[in-house]
Amino acid sequence: MKGNILGLLGICRKAGKLRLGFDPVAEGLGKDVRLLLFSNDISPKTKERMLQKASESPAASLTLPYSADELLAGLGKRVAVLAVTDRGLADRIKELHTTATENREEDLTL
Repeated sequence: MKGNILGLLGICRKAGKLRLGFDPVAEGLGKDVRLLLFSNDISPKTKERMLQKASESPAASLTLPYSADELLAGLGKRVAVLAVTDRGLADRIKELHTTATENREEDLTL
């Protein structure tokens, strides 16, 4: 599932439905951002600042199972904050993230 999320992010990028970086994401909050995403190695201060900016936005937020370096390899840009602007793609990423999280929890209980 982990690879599927990165693949969908690549599709989002090619379709122009992905904002990359703190400032572009902050600009899109309240406009077109449907899903706010964080790398798993984002600094707590940066994440807190973005969540404060997003507090008025209806967009959901998730922490991805990828580091900024893994996002660099998959998307061509090293970022810790991303946003999906397409509702359908955002919903699919949320589904995959939930499934991956559930699978990881099952692995831990075995």
